[in-house]
Amino acid sequence: MFKYYLFLVSLLFLGFSFHSSAQEYKLMVESGDYKVAEIQEEAERYFKDRQKGRGSGYKQFKRWEYMALRLMDSQGYLKSEDFYVRELEKYTSQFLQKPSSTYASNDEWEELGPFDYNATTGWNPGVGRVTAFSIDPEDENHIIVGANTGGVWKTLDGGETWEPLNDYFSNMHVFSTAMHPTNSDIYFFGSNGGRIYKSINQGETWTEIGSAGNSLVNKILVHPNDSNIMFATSENSGIYRSSDGGETWEKKTFDNRGFDIQFSPTDPSVVYISGSGVHKSTNSGVNFTSINGFNNGPKMIGVSPDDANRIYVLEADNNVFGGLYKSDDAGDTFTLLSEHLDKNYFGYSTVADDDLGQAPRDMAIAVSPNNKDEVHIAGINAWRSIDGGTNFLPTSDWVPGNAANAGLGYCHADVDIMEFYGDVLYVGTDGGFFKVEDSENITAGYFTDLSQNLGIRQFYKIGVAQTQETQVSGGSQDNGTSIYNAVTEEWIDWIGGDGMESFYDKDNPEIVYGTVQFGGLHKSENNGQSLAQINSPTGSGNWVTPFTQHPTEENTIFVGYNQIFKSENGGLSWDTYSPPFASNLDHIEIAQSNPNVVFASYGNTLVKTTVNGLGWLTVTNSLGFINSIAVHPQNQNQVAVATNDNSKVFVTEDGGANWESFQFNLPDFQALDLTWDNTDKNGLYLGMNYGVYYINDELNEWIPYNTNLPNVIINELEINFEQNKIYAGTYGRGLWVSDLYETTFSSEEFAKLEEFKMYPNPTTNKVSFSLDYEGLSYLQVYSQTGKLIIDKKSLDLTTEFTLDVSSFKSGVYFVKIDNAVGTSTKKLIIN
Repeated sequence: MFKYYLFLVSLLFLGFSFHSSAQEYKLMVESGDYKVAEIQEEAERYFKDRQKGRGSGYKQFKRWEYMALRLMDSQGYLKSEDFYVRELEKYTSQFLQKPSSTYASNDEWEELGPFDYNATTGWNPGVGRVTAFSIDPEDENHIIVGANTGGVWKTLDGGETWEPLNDYFSNMHVFSTAMHPTNSDIYFFGSNGGRIYKSINQGETWTEIGSAGNSLVNKILVHPNDSNIMFATSENSGIYRSSDGGETWEKKTFDNRGFDIQFSPTDPSVVYISGSGVHKSTNSGVNFTSINGFNNGPKMIGVSPDDANRIYVLEADNNVFGGLYKSDDAGDTFTLLSEHLDKNYFGYSTVADDDLGQAPRDMAIAVSPNNKDEVHIAGINAWRSIDGGTNFLPTSDWVPGNAANAGLGYCHADVDIMEFYGDVLYVGTDGGFFKVEDSENITAGYFTDLSQNLGIRQFYKIGVAQTQETQVSGGSQDNGTSIYNAVTEEWIDWIGGDGMESFYDKDNPEIVYGTVQFGGLHKSENNGQSLAQINSPTGSGNWVTPFTQHPTEENTIFVGYNQIFKSENGGLSWDTYSPPFASNLDHIEIAQSNPNVVFASYGNTLVKTTVNGLGWLTVTNSLGFINSIAVHPQNQNQVAVATNDNSKVFVTEDGGANWESFQFNLPDFQALDLTWDNTDKNGLYLGMNYGVYYINDELNEWIPYNTNLPNVIINELEINFEQNKIYAGTYGRGLWVSDLYETTFSSEEFAKLEEFKMYPNPTTNKVSFSLDYEGLSYLQVYSQTGKLIIDKKSLDLTTEFTLDVSSFKSGVYFVKIDNAVGTSTKKLIIN
């Protein structure tokens, strides 16, 4: 069996750290030797007789399952990140070397956010999940943060503005970050599979260095006096040390878990590390001694410059709080603080009396550098002690209104990381990045949000109103469902939880419908300013439940559980529309040209009715797992499906009797979503886990439709035909919009693009570029193998732009220019 590393174990995870040997499905995920179906079977066995509510881990499993099913290959496995890196470079190389190096395509994607949160009726608003951060030791305004699936971001002004750093890099899955202690131009980030990446130019380009184990990298720490010495924790494979700047790594203990690393505040030759146990080194990590006296749950470590002998260890017991330990002899011995044995500081309750939690995913500790007795810990909410851990008070509540009423701060639920920088406490959560400037006084303004302008929302689904002004509602992981209104140019958050499918009423764009996980239904009649829960039919749906409306009948909506239900009064009451199927439904698609024709799917099976919900027939079950169904707006018989089959896309012209592969030149990425244009050219857009692609009757192959669009998972595409624009809901970089495909540019404009100037060529030191085009262009330089070397955005090439290429190896490179007219590529020779 070909062994795949399941990169989603860290992409989504979520809470998939192993805290019980009985949870074999988690070990199966990590191993990479099992099909998604085998992991599903084992997970359902584990949860069969267990509660499945908050804090149980079931939600995290279903979240993983949804994305895993969409991203698995035709054999049912998840491909490794290395595979996609190679495939991206291979596809790019082939594309750049095509004989026709210039083509017209007016794709120029614009980012719409959300860049902030504004709760109306949403109960857990935030921007997106921040898993890591690092701050320049010499400049508190120079910060980098890592987003779960949104890459690394940089600010040089303390969070006023943010810049994404690896939008066009091959890996945007980030779980830890680090800065070089004496050269802040050098960044590191840790990803899945033990992968660690390095940049020497403040994130402009990245290189993969050595791997620390084979699990997600929870933390990276660089020795302050010798930057060749580095440490990394690999969550489910242990604790690693490098003595050559990260090129090679050595496992340092028998502990097979890896969570935290701390240097002694006064002597960096003393190192504390934690996994299931706690270990100490007095020779910069060459050797470690294990410290006794703990249970075997995951652990985090707190130290303070106020007293190097004071060490705290925070421990989890399965998902919940397990204990707080304290040492006053530099970690030689620890005492369990027994005052907390009946408390759970990792749950939702601000009196610590529930039995819920998501440790070790949400588990953090930080100690004030000026007061060894000021200890902050966190799980769902954040807590503070000022007496050395004897007593704790909450500093946050995960619901904004409750926090304000209790005089507590609001930071988003689920704290991933917290650390002090001087007197300031910084916190990364599932909803963004926060700081506390006055940690001694707990007030309603305790936390300051630094997340504005971080575009890192993980959208599952979007709904677009057919109006001249942009109105989009999108449901996302952790941060509910939010609405963008172009009139006010702002986002509002109107549903909490995990937001899912959403759509606008076809007759009244003030009415918007939305769902949460497992098919809970909601509605607003004033564009998200208020919220009502709809009485759902009996049963429940998938993690993401299909929910749609009739294209012509007023107030008529459909929802798919294990059968389809129909409401003719906007959700007040429901009737059955289909018989029960063998499984919960994944998709429902109604033909606009003939609403009696309805397609639906579950797994590999596509079913259909042509008589208004009667006489359902199986169309096919041989095209692979179906990720998307798209019925042409003008032709009920012209249907496209995106599947996990090697062909990626199939199209039928006769309602499903016969299917044609539309693979053509598509890269070996996963086909996730399709949508048809309504022109006579039969334009078809495809969203994949790396970008958007387009084809029509006049093209004999797919063209990339990706100008300015990050290398991010495209979960859904929707077209606003009133605007002639296409919208993309991404899993990690929010909402994006572009004009639809058009080729009506003047021959003069096209000729200018084709003849952009590059000189001298060949060159040895510098090369300059110019283009007689008034708009902005994007310039990228690639190696022959398709690796991105240089990426420059938003250039005005009417003014000469010069690159220093003196450090490049001699050889052939490709320079690609993209703008609103199209794309042009030329060879660059460096001697």
